[in-house]
Amino acid sequence: MADQDYSSGGYFLESISSKVGTGDTAKDAVMENYWHAKPLGNGMFRLELLDMNDQPSGYAEEVSEKELETRFRFLPDYTPRRATPKQQQADRIAARGERHLEKDEYLSAEYEFHKAIKLDEENVRANFGLGRTYLAMGDIVKAKEVFRKLSTIEAVLEPRNKFIFNEFGIQLRKMGMFEEAVRHYHRALLVEKFDENLWFNLGRALFEGGQGLAACKALAKALDLQPDFEAARQFLAVVEKACQEKA
Repeated sequence: MADQDYSSGGYFLESISSKVGTGDTAKDAVMENYWHAKPLGNGMFRLELLDMNDQPSGYAEEVSEKELETRFRFLPDYTPRRATPKQQQADRIAARGERHLEKDEYLSAEYEFHKAIKLDEENVRANFGLGRTYLAMGDIVKAKEVFRKLSTIEAVLEPRNKFIFNEFGIQLRKMGMFEEAVRHYHRALLVEKFDENLWFNLGRALFEGGQGLAACKALAKALDLQPDFEAARQFLAVVEKACQEKA
């Protein structure tokens, strides 16, 4: 980040890795926080944590320039969200729906997500949550309808929604919506072209959609970005073997 000019402040991303669950069910998770920095002088910066609407959350820290460089990633092209009061309210309601979904309270979750969508029809959290709720309820038809709509919403690709980039594509693939999954990953890679997980999951969607050669290229790209990506290496071997048997 040394070649970036952030002396006048700007927007920064903090990624925090952690484990979710215990034992065999444990998995890696990454929480992303967005901050706005202002220079204080003497090599110090004041960072304000932003909420889901890119508004100051009320929490702030003062950090040195060295900590700013090592702990955060500078986002020179980040455009903060200008959410309307209705959009902000929809986000809060969608958050309630997510809490119900985590507790397997599907009818309550469905109610909250629908309520949020009435306020903001293209609310990403609410639409994604509603699709996940229908999946959990076993209603694949309704889930596909919601995910098909979500794949047309441009806001899915905004940095603040990165947390669903991969998961959304995975759900599309699992439901056999390969064309939609591939289209989604191609769009996501316009935003995060150096994300090896996106390339890996693009490869899976391409292969399961019958595009073996294109899958090989996507998986090779994932390995270029992360040479020790063992899952990509193993899957690439499977795809190459399948392509050879088909030839």
